[in-house]
Amino acid sequence: MNDLKSLIEAALFASGRALDVEELAKTCGSGNVGLIRRSVEELLREYENRNSGLVIRMTDDGYLMQVRPELEGRIIHLVPETDIPAPILKTLALIAYEQPVKQSKIVKERGNKVYSYIKFLRQQGLVEGKRDGRTRILSVTPKFRDYFHVDDLKGLLEKGENS
Repeated sequence: MNDLKSLIEAALFASGRALDVEELAKTCGSGNVGLIRRSVEELLREYENRNSGLVIRMTDDGYLMQVRPELEGRIIHLVPETDIPAPILKTLALIAYEQPVKQSKIVKERGNKVYSYIKFLRQQGLVEGKRDGRTRILSVTPKFRDYFHVDDLKGLLEKGENS
C-alpha cells in the first residue's frame, strides 16, 4: 500500500467519524482532490476484497471506517461506554421521535445551543442532515439504530405509547 493510502487509512481509523475528500486532502497535504478520491475508493475496494473486520463506506458526510455490521454484535461489549450529555441526548431523542424534522424546528423547541449538539451528533454518525433551503432535514442514521439496538423505530414508539 502506498504512503497516501496508508495516511488516508490512518486518518479514517483515528477520526472515528466521516471525513470528506477535502478534509482528507488537507490531512494528506495534497491539493489534488481527484487523487485523494481515487485513493480512498481503491482503499474502500481493498477492504471489501479482503473481507476485513473493518469496512470503509461512503456517507453523506464523507468516508467512514467502521466495524463490519455483521460483527458489531460480537464485539459491542468491548466498546467503551460513551456518555452523551443529557442535553445532547434529549436533542437526539427529539430528532428520532419527529424525524424527518427540520433543524429549524428543533432549534425553536430547544434553543440555539442545539446547533453544536447537532454538529456533535452528525460527527458521531448518529444523525444525518440533508439541505432543504436555509435549513436541514434531520433524521437518525443506521448507526443510531445499531448503537441503541433499535431495529424498528416506529414500532418502538408505538410500544411506548401503549405502555
